[in-house]
Amino acid sequence: MIKKTIKQLWNERRSNLLIGLELLVVSVFLWYTVDELLRDYKRFSMPLGFDISHVYYVELSSIPSESPDYVEATDEIATVGADFLTIIDRLRLNPDIEYVGYTSGIHFHYRWSNRYTSFQVDTAIVPQGFVRPVGSSYFDLFQVKTADGGSPQLLIEALERGEIVVTKRVAEKFFGNAANAIGKDISCIDQGDTESRVYRIGGVCEDQRYNEFSSYDYAYYQLISASEVRNTNSLGYPLFIRTKPVADKKDFPEKFRKEMESQLKIGNIYLKNIQPMSERRSEHIRSWIDGMRMNIAVVVFFLLNVFLGVIGTFWLRTQQKRGEIGLRIALGSTRKSIFGMLLSQGVIILVIAFLIGAVIFCNFWFTGVLNAVTWVDTTYRLVIGMGMTFALLLVMICIGISFPAYRAMKEKPAEALHYE
Repeated sequence: MIKKTIKQLWNERRSNLLIGLELLVVSVFLWYTVDELLRDYKRFSMPLGFDISHVYYVELSSIPSESPDYVEATDEIATVGADFLTIIDRLRLNPDIEYVGYTSGIHFHYRWSNRYTSFQVDTAIVPQGFVRPVGSSYFDLFQVKTADGGSPQLLIEALERGEIVVTKRVAEKFFGNAANAIGKDISCIDQGDTESRVYRIGGVCEDQRYNEFSSYDYAYYQLISASEVRNTNSLGYPLFIRTKPVADKKDFPEKFRKEMESQLKIGNIYLKNIQPMSERRSEHIRSWIDGMRMNIAVVVFFLLNVFLGVIGTFWLRTQQKRGEIGLRIALGSTRKSIFGMLLSQGVIILVIAFLIGAVIFCNFWFTGVLNAVTWVDTTYRLVIGMGMTFALLLVMICIGISFPAYRAMKEKPAEALHYE
């Protein structure tokens, strides 16, 4: 059966060449697009290392000195930082709030803001990592666990001892695993510094990344002490709250503003806005999501082209072979075998075109044309991408051939023989 089908395809090679070339071109471009979608999906599905559910960004602002509402300080000791800490204390008394915390302005989830550092242990160096100053409750606030899944409290205790917390990626790079890193020293040259500082590693947190489409970071966390905050005269510390799950309802921001607006007005500080971190996340990753949607649209476009090309080609072919099909049926061929013959022709053309396309695609891969992502397994991308691309094309081939093949199956031998 297959041998006869191949012989027939060879005899009709001119018409098959066009559909074969179309499948070849489409298979390469479709595979590239599917590969991009797989890469994005793989990154999107990897753990973030933090949890923003029930977390809100409490945006505070200061009344400018030229405003008529500006309050002149009557106490020389009073600072903006001291008022900020008072606000935190008031927030902790709110029964709907589970945790209150802050970071520095250079560490803010879903906002590109960094202070860089380089790590070194002996001769091993990572030239670019991140410094992340945080308040002691940060790990509770964003539910950041230890590298082995332990309680955030262990990381908090490390900061309060004056030690730093490094990400799992740092620990594995320099010490092999998280357990070996605890208690070890690491040298860091922070952005703006000229000399390195040696820190004791007190904890290792799970892998961290900026968003669903970024890689895991080399980073360390250090404590912003309350005294450091108290002595500042600027609002340089983003403030966050984690609500209790039962309190986190659609109307929570409005309720919070009504209940807390007057309590959070201290000195010249006032509540400007409260925003769910989920909204910030949506705004931040919108361009990546739009890119994925565009790739999906491209996949649909290619598949539609395949479908139209195949159905047009095989519709014309069955029309030209009506007499032959009628003769086959008259001589005892079953309608099912006629359907199988037409379908097998399309599948064989697809297999030949796809194998040539696979060679071209692999050349793209090994010559570096494709975006290489070290944390996404190469075999995963090649094998799964190949399988998905072939499956999508096969479905379109089968659907496209089914319409003219079904029409051919219904052909009455007496009518079809008129064309022979």
